[in-house]
Amino acid sequence: MPRSITAILSLAAATWLASAHAQVSVMAVRLGAKDVVALAKFYDTAFGLKQIDQVGNPPTEIIMRYGANAAAAKAGTSPEFLVEKRADGVAPDAMAHAIFQVPDVASSVAAVKAAGGTVRGDVVSAPIGNITVEIAMVVDPDGNVLELMELPKGVSHLPHP
Repeated sequence: MPRSITAILSLAAATWLASAHAQVSVMAVRLGAKDVVALAKFYDTAFGLKQIDQVGNPPTEIIMRYGANAAAAKAGTSPEFLVEKRADGVAPDAMAHAIFQVPDVASSVAAVKAAGGTVRGDVVSAPIGNITVEIAMVVDPDGNVLELMELPKGVSHLPHP
């Protein structure tokens, strides 16, 4: 009898845990900025993110989301992109970074450069599962590293066999 109760409780816990994880999604990405307004302008120009809110006046954080304009972004459901004031003397983290899936890595690299960012190294082709992706590492004007990833036409997500 005790084994049956343990098995039932274990199954119930596993079921609850699975359903709790199914409700988890990416809510936001946060990157630091010396100048919050200037960096938000970079992300608008380079990637089309629109400001939907801010904290403080002048802002210490600008909240952005994808949309054709600010109203559409505010009504949208894409994950938020938070540009937050970085404390003086704090350097950008060399490892943590946002990854953008882009339709054309070369055009996106050009947009980053035009908006004031820089490119780190060359665009590389990397095999992931049974596909090959194009990857560029770029740096925003505040030193945050970003990864741009172009998937093959017709592929919407990375394969994880």
